[in-house]
Amino acid sequence: MKHHIEILRFLQNNGSVSGRELARQLGISVSAVDNCVRALRDWEFGISDLPGTGYQLTESLQFVDENRLREELRSKGLLIEDRLEVLGEVDSTSERLLEWPDRDILHGRTCVTEFQSQGRGRRGRTWLGVPCRNIMLSMAWQMDRTAKRVGGLSLSVGLTLLRRLRTFGVESLQLKWPNDIVCDHGKLAGILVDVLSGPDHRCTVVVGIGVNLKNPAVITNRLDRLVANLVDLCAVPVDRTRLIALIIADLSRTLETFDRNGFSGDVEAWNACDAYAGLRVRAKIDNRTVEGDALGVDTSGAYQVRLDDHRVESIVTGEIIPQPAAPDKPNSETV
Repeated sequence: MKHHIEILRFLQNNGSVSGRELARQLGISVSAVDNCVRALRDWEFGISDLPGTGYQLTESLQFVDENRLREELRSKGLLIEDRLEVLGEVDSTSERLLEWPDRDILHGRTCVTEFQSQGRGRRGRTWLGVPCRNIMLSMAWQMDRTAKRVGGLSLSVGLTLLRRLRTFGVESLQLKWPNDIVCDHGKLAGILVDVLSGPDHRCTVVVGIGVNLKNPAVITNRLDRLVANLVDLCAVPVDRTRLIALIIADLSRTLETFDRNGFSGDVEAWNACDAYAGLRVRAKIDNRTVEGDALGVDTSGAYQVRLDDHRVESIVTGEIIPQPAAPDKPNSETV
């Protein structure tokens, strides 16, 4: 994908360019250029090829402006100069931080990329998004608490991200336990938290965030599920670089607050945005499947389900799936 992004940048900056000139600039063959352009068109990038004019972008792309991103963060007092990197492509922003060789300089380190080829979702799923049209970033943070005491972190981060996205005029967003932001159009954003145990009973977390900005229909077809795009939902234009800066600033504050207070202060606000509120749901606990009424999360971040015998089960890991309402218990809403 490296050459694909280079081609997009070159076309954006130079207008019409022949395949031969692109090949010369990138140090690859003309046939390799043609293959890259073909792949970009498969991703629904607008690239024309009229006789005598060469390749030309028919749309304007928003690349991450590293200089402006650094200025935005510097103005907020958040930039640690050598702990922010903006990449064209990486396997996974979270994996890059998890594999960082020196944990002593990992705190606050943030990786932003135009594209990740092996982006990870929860439970081994793949995060799929086209290059230069989404937000893909991860941040590492050293906690003054043990790995066992970071339960609910993905919920706090999700709540913070939802609040930020609502500032763009998107009011219909909800939180899907434990790590997604959704709306009627599908999944808009996701959060993944990895934990590294450290000395003195402290741990380092790596928080990965992905936000769908402008994915083509081919992404929905490949994932076989609905995907929402922020530009289709919001009432104001989206400046990709500025939104990344805002998310990094929000995430820094959330991690600092969570380290002091945990999740308990976010319980009420999170439950107010719960996508499963008022629904009958099914969940797996170890090897058991339970079904009942969704009650929201508790102070630890566990999801509560009231069974038909009135017992309450706490779901710590796994997945919650909405179910048809029981005959005498109609769901108050649908998702």
